[in-house]
Amino acid sequence: MKCKPPDWVFLGLLLIAATSHLAAQQPAPDQPAKTGQSQPINVGPAPLGPKEMQEERAKVQIAEKRYEAAIQSYQELLKADPKNAVFMNMIGIAYLDLSNYDQAKKYFARSAKADKKYSSPVNNLGMVYYHQKNFRGAIREYQRAAIIDPDQAGTHSNLGFAYYNSNKYPEAAAEFQKALELDPTIFERNDRAGAMVQDRSVTNHGLFFFTMAKVYAQKGDAAHCAEYLRKSLDEGYKDIGKAATDPAFKDVINDPDVQAVLVRVVPAEQKGSATHPGA
Repeated sequence: MKCKPPDWVFLGLLLIAATSHLAAQQPAPDQPAKTGQSQPINVGPAPLGPKEMQEERAKVQIAEKRYEAAIQSYQELLKADPKNAVFMNMIGIAYLDLSNYDQAKKYFARSAKADKKYSSPVNNLGMVYYHQKNFRGAIREYQRAAIIDPDQAGTHSNLGFAYYNSNKYPEAAAEFQKALELDPTIFERNDRAGAMVQDRSVTNHGLFFFTMAKVYAQKGDAAHCAEYLRKSLDEGYKDIGKAATDPAFKDVINDPDVQAVLVRVVPAEQKGSATHPGA
């Protein structure tokens, strides 16, 4: 009489067969997997090294306005990389936000010297002068930054504000126009452009908003023109009616939104000329 094999023998044979079948389904090491088969799992980027982690920590400290801590973090990074213009610039920004203008100037100047093609510290040096109400000095530095990198909308915006606060309104409008050409949304945001500081504080808000309305009018942007005309009116600016005869507004003067603002301020005798500015 034949003996019946024990159950574990069948289980063993089944396991061997299953293993052989799975092995046959796997591609050879030097062959790509067939379409429809699972691909190797992407484990993601390599973990950050100590330097990268320190940089990220410093950026977070700046974002959280922990400027003293950020200065210490960037100083530690500078010890290992003493000619790094970006680190010097960020230290300058931290000092600027602390209103320590002397130290801010020092680090912006060092950064600009370390990398003569880096426009941000030159722009930021202009910002120090702007905060100190030294608009002539601010204009000088912004102009230098614009020469280094003429495609930075933030620099042209800053230069426009410096001109405006120096009562040089045509020059201000020209720089605002350049800024909008480079970045059409620049005046709709309040964020800092990374390593470049911006400041939009002005005096006489009514005149400023009217100036911006004219800038947008010359771009043919009736919606923003009307928006700034309304802001100017809300600030009590008395000469909004000039838009009715100013040639700068000729491309938008018939827009309903623009007319809705002007009808509140343009005297009846001027309404006929409002549709033909400059006539």
